[in-house]
Amino acid sequence: MRIVLFEDSKYINFYPISRMRTVAKIRTGRYTQKERAEIELENPVHVHSEREGFGDCIEESKDILFLNARLLEFGALKDIEYGKGIVNKKGEIVAYRTDKILSTKEIEKLDITEGDFPTYEFIWDVILNLRERLSKDLNYANELGQLLSPINKFGQVEGRDKIYIGRNVKIESGVVLDASNGPIYIDDDSVVRSNTVIDGPAFIGKRCLIKPGSLIDTVSIGELSKLSGEIEESIFQEYSNKQHLGFLGHSFIGEWVNLGAGTTNSDLKNNYNSIRVNLSGREYNTGMQFLGLIIGDHSKTAINTSFNTGTIIGPFCNIFGRNFSPKYLPPFSWWGDELSEYKLDKAIDTAKKVMKRRNIEMDKLYEERIRQIFNKTKKLRKNCQ
Repeated sequence: MRIVLFEDSKYINFYPISRMRTVAKIRTGRYTQKERAEIELENPVHVHSEREGFGDCIEESKDILFLNARLLEFGALKDIEYGKGIVNKKGEIVAYRTDKILSTKEIEKLDITEGDFPTYEFIWDVILNLRERLSKDLNYANELGQLLSPINKFGQVEGRDKIYIGRNVKIESGVVLDASNGPIYIDDDSVVRSNTVIDGPAFIGKRCLIKPGSLIDTVSIGELSKLSGEIEESIFQEYSNKQHLGFLGHSFIGEWVNLGAGTTNSDLKNNYNSIRVNLSGREYNTGMQFLGLIIGDHSKTAINTSFNTGTIIGPFCNIFGRNFSPKYLPPFSWWGDELSEYKLDKAIDTAKKVMKRRNIEMDKLYEERIRQIFNKTKKLRKNCQ
């Protein structure tokens, strides 16, 4: 049996993070959705998307299990029978098993069963669910309790049996690792500089740098990210930098993002009301009391940039200026107290330089994806001007 995660039409609810990747590649705790499915199902997983240039080529096979990439759990659906489909309480297709990809109408002709299978509905649900998801992911890690690299003798450890430190990790003097409220996992080749406090649950991926005096609480940090300051209840995909002081809370940071010195967000309204957001021109009430910044790939902020609660910034944006940016900026926006368009070729050229600094060459498919996003979002930029 082959296993395929498929995107349904709600991938747009995961903008701006899903602009450059499928929902299956979004980090939702320690893992991306694809990684999670492979662990739960103990098999390789392919990804299907109707978006051109996204996902894998899915060929017909005798037996393919298709699972919705938005599912919170995958393991419970691994044994559905061939020729059957499953919908959740909302009537959304969460799984089916056939020999090929089917359209929605074709799936509805299968033997359909309804079940209680929760899904992520919006990108901010990933933030809302982070503490629970991260705790669960890390508590099931067999490595907890293993310290494969030494901790400086002037450091402090609380809950040693709930901590994993990988190979060639450097933990400097005065670092506090407190797993009282959740496990801490620091992967290979990472560095935690002096006088940093890490409160669990926390996952720090390979080759990350946490700079001196940082306060880290409930985070999932993808590979090769560099962080500093106060960061709580936030997710970094990979390859992103927040190397200076400033507060980041209840936020989601895409890949190749650089937050300038002093960049800070608010994640709580002064009246304590639930936070409303603008996503691609449509307003939503998130129902969340805490929600900060969601920023797409390759976006950058200047020094002392400030963001209001529930701000959504598309990929390939540059934000500078003396005032708060708008709470929504479409992809390829250049904001310096007024909006202009980031020129496509300049954006691609800068992205190539940034990626090359991490020894990654931009391939033609990645570049084509950038051009596709630029062309499809022209109307969004025009409506914001």
